[in-house]
Amino acid sequence: MTLDEVQSLVRVQSVQSLSAINDHRITLANALVPPKALTVIWRATENGRLKDEELHVWLVGQEDSSPDGYKIILRDDGKQYGLASSGFPSDKHLILVGWYGSLLSAFIAM
Repeated sequence: MTLDEVQSLVRVQSVQSLSAINDHRITLANALVPPKALTVIWRATENGRLKDEELHVWLVGQEDSSPDGYKIILRDDGKQYGLASSGFPSDKHLILVGWYGSLLSAFIAM
């Protein structure tokens, strides 16, 4: 997806819910940020070992300006929103927490 496509998709999917408030007492309008391409780590365990895969996603929202807060991400194909957060101190990217489907459901799960 291009930056323009991501901005358009987020705008369309957020317009009816901008005043929604999550458990951290922030509104969706305050959580949204200008989209930015980034990489996250999808971490799984396989046969008792960690298996990391890098995924290219778009950052579209965040809990606050803290590097440790939750981030709302959008898959590069635009089909799913999720959350990411800091992982181990040695991780060079954020860690995928999970996929939540819609922008609003990811925001509420934040």
